[in-house]
Amino acid sequence: MPIQKSEAIVLRRQDLRETSLILTFYTKDFGKIKGILRGVRGARGVCGGGSLEIFAHDEIVFYDRKKSDIFTTSQCDLIEFFNPIRRSLEKLAYAAYMAELLDSVTALGDKNERVFDLLLNSLKLLSGEASSRRAARIFEIKLLSLLGIMPTLESCANCGGKVDASAKFSVLQGGLICKNCFKSDENAHTIMQGTVKFIEHIRALPFEKVARIKVASAVGKELESALRKFLDYHIERRLKTLEFLREIEKV
Repeated sequence: MPIQKSEAIVLRRQDLRETSLILTFYTKDFGKIKGILRGVRGARGVCGGGSLEIFAHDEIVFYDRKKSDIFTTSQCDLIEFFNPIRRSLEKLAYAAYMAELLDSVTALGDKNERVFDLLLNSLKLLSGEASSRRAARIFEIKLLSLLGIMPTLESCANCGGKVDASAKFSVLQGGLICKNCFKSDENAHTIMQGTVKFIEHIRALPFEKVARIKVASAVGKELESALRKFLDYHIERRLKTLEFLREIEKV
């Protein structure tokens, strides 16, 4: 691969030896990649400034390393640092959660420009006056939809039949199940129609419109619980940022 340039958002950083870093980026043009930056740490390191921090929006230049899936990153220029997020512990925690969630559900080299735009728009939303929880729920729903792992809501996830207000939400079956299929998952739980409609609205509308949608407190709590259980079931690893969020919410 020749030298490449792309917009990118930092998902994760890892120290390498005394002076180098490995950064995981989600790029606009190449999907998720890993890049090594040499000589950016330590007393003699070249300061990368905010461009090397988690969820920084950068422009990067990178090229292949032989026999490695980690690219050499020769340039990392900051576009947006999202200062309002970094001034709030709650917003910081939710931004880190978005980055870790995206990292956990995407593979290296799987390009999806709409996923990049979703993360960037979600960070911009979080930088404003929107509730951190609402921004996170929008991000989760949109991400699940873009990746094709959205819960089934239009019909029974088990038999494909019609669903009505009596339907329950089944993590095991991957969505709503009708009353005839309750035995397929004894842990399925009731869900409010308002919660189902909110998910459907968020999935269907463009981001600039969903950012203005308000959510009732009861719907918000139920939505958070349902999505958390669904994501926990479908993600192979436990997200470290969830523990951080729980600690913050206790304060």
